[in-house]
Amino acid sequence: MSGEDKESFRFEGEEAGAGYAPPLLDLIAAGFLVALSVAVMIASLRLPVPGDLRTAPGLLPFLTAASLCGMALFLGYAALRRRRAGATAAAGPRDLGTDLRTLGLVAALVVYVGCLDLLPFSHGFSIGGVYFTLTTFEPATIVALAAIIHAFWRGPLWITTAVSAGWTLTLSVVFQKVFVIPLPGGF
Repeated sequence: MSGEDKESFRFEGEEAGAGYAPPLLDLIAAGFLVALSVAVMIASLRLPVPGDLRTAPGLLPFLTAASLCGMALFLGYAALRRRRAGATAAAGPRDLGTDLRTLGLVAALVVYVGCLDLLPFSHGFSIGGVYFTLTTFEPATIVALAAIIHAFWRGPLWITTAVSAGWTLTLSVVFQKVFVIPLPGGF
């Protein structure tokens, strides 16, 4: 490839040319996310710990909420800097394609939660002498995650499926073997 060809292919972001949201909207979102994450962290600390710290039911919600809080604080900081610099972005016209993808996301999540609730199964097997349990969580999550990623990122389907399967199986093994917590979708 020549130098020109390499420069013609570059990553432009999730929505190329979309720009930033208005700083006020980012500040509102940051405030809401900080309040939500602090509430989840407080609630997770109040949960009883039946065993040791690794099996505490509030450990993962606490870590997730703390991570979300950190990201929300960075969002708020960036929005304040943009607001002080005088940045304002006018809301553009609505995009039908984006709205349809958003509705598809909501539908995929409803179907996903419905599958976890209405189609429970559990199958035990061992690999190399290590026992694992396959539940509805794994196949439902792989399919739902692949569909969601494919709807918002136009890469090849085999890549979205491979990423979905990899992350889902990693999450499943961590929950089963490290946290010793069963996943939803089993019985």
